[in-house]
Amino acid sequence: MPIIGTAVHENFQFYKLEYGAGTNPGVWSYFDGRDQPVQGGQLGVLNAGALPPGVYSVRVVVVDTSGNFPPPCQTTIEIR
Repeated sequence: MPIIGTAVHENFQFYKLEYGAGTNPGVWSYFDGRDQPVQGGQLGVLNAGALPPGVYSVRVVVVDTSGNFPPPCQTTIEIR
């Protein structure tokens, strides 16, 4: 499943994509990321076929050169 969006920051270092079970996951798992900013394009790919059916949250975390990150952008998906 392609993840489309934007990952930019004034002092961009990298971004990572994570998923977790449910609408408010207690545990997040890394599944993709890059060290180049993306503006309105494919951020990565979630292997949805490897996950059991259910509701999942997916988020993009952008990290700056100081190691800081603004609040992640998060959305919910359903795998059937």
